[in-house]
Amino acid sequence: MKEILKMFFVIFVLAFPGINCEKIYRFKEGKISGINNIEDLDKEAVFNFAIMSDNKGDSPKSSKQFANMVKWLKESNAQFVIGLGDHVKKGWENDFLPFLKENKWWHQNFYPNVADGENEFYGRSQSDWGAGAPILEEVDLSENPNVTIRDNKCEYYAKIKVKGYTIHLIQLHYSDEPKEDSIAFTEDSKRYLVDILKSIDKGPKDIIIAAAHSRTGFWIDQLSSEQRTKVMDKCDLVLSATTHFWERKAIPGYEDSGPLFINTGSITYPSRNSPYGYVQVHVIRKPLSLVVQYINADRIKREMQPSKYAFIKIVGGKILKTNFRK
Repeated sequence: MKEILKMFFVIFVLAFPGINCEKIYRFKEGKISGINNIEDLDKEAVFNFAIMSDNKGDSPKSSKQFANMVKWLKESNAQFVIGLGDHVKKGWENDFLPFLKENKWWHQNFYPNVADGENEFYGRSQSDWGAGAPILEEVDLSENPNVTIRDNKCEYYAKIKVKGYTIHLIQLHYSDEPKEDSIAFTEDSKRYLVDILKSIDKGPKDIIIAAAHSRTGFWIDQLSSEQRTKVMDKCDLVLSATTHFWERKAIPGYEDSGPLFINTGSITYPSRNSPYGYVQVHVIRKPLSLVVQYINADRIKREMQPSKYAFIKIVGGKILKTNFRK
C-alpha cells in the first residue's frame, strides 16, 4: 500500500510541477506560526547569521559572554558574522586577533568594519581616517573573490552567497573621531554607498545590508534627502554601533516600512541598561523575512526575545513588532 501511495505522489508531482509546497509562515500577535522556541527557529529558518560589535579586543579567552556567543553560533549553524567595529583596543591584550587566526570558521566567515578603535590600534589615533584598514587583512578579506575592497582599503562591498540567497553587505567607514561629521563620514563614502545600491538589481533572493560604526549611534541623519531615499528604497537592514546600546531607530514616515535600523549594542562592554549581546538574524523563506533578535549573551542559554529586543522585517514589506516570550 505504501508503495502505491508513493507512486501516486510521484505522478502528482510530475503532473503538476507548478504546485508550490513551501510552508508559508503566519505572523500574528507578535508570534510566528509553528515556532515556539529558538531551536524551532533554527530548524525552520533557511539559514541564520550574526552581527556583533565593540568587543575591544576580547575573545572567548577573555570574555564569558563572547564564549557563549561563539558556542551558540556553532550550535545554531550560523553562516557568517558581520562586525560593526571597535574589534581591537590599543594597549589592551587583544586576544581577539590570535582567535581570528586560530579559529578557521571565524577566519573565513567574519566581515569586520573599520572604526575608531581600529584607527587608533593600527594608526596614530582614533581620528587617523582609514588607518584601521589592516583589520580586514586579519581575515584575508582581500583574497575573498566575493568581496571588493575600495582603493581607500577600509570600505568594501561583499556578496555573501548562502543557499541560493545573496546578502549584499556594504561596509562604510564612519569613525567616532574627528568630531566633525563631514570629515568622519565623508561625502565620498556616501556616494560610494549610493552607487553600490544603484548597481544592485534586487531580485527575490537578495538581502541588502548597509553598515557603519557611526559617531552618535545612527548615521542615516548624515545623508542628503536623495541619499536617504535610496537607502530607504533599497536596504533591508541598516546597522550602526559605537554607543554600546541596543536599540531600534524608527524613521519618521517609515515607522513600519523601509529598512530596519538597529544599533548593535556590545558583546563585551554594553552600556548601562543594555545586555551583553549580539544580533542573530534568521532568514525565513516565505514570505522572505528577517527575524532579528538581540541575544543576551550573559544568560546560561540562548532564548527567544521579548518585544524590546526582537523585530521581524519582511523583505520588501513591513517591519513587525514582536514578543516571542509567552
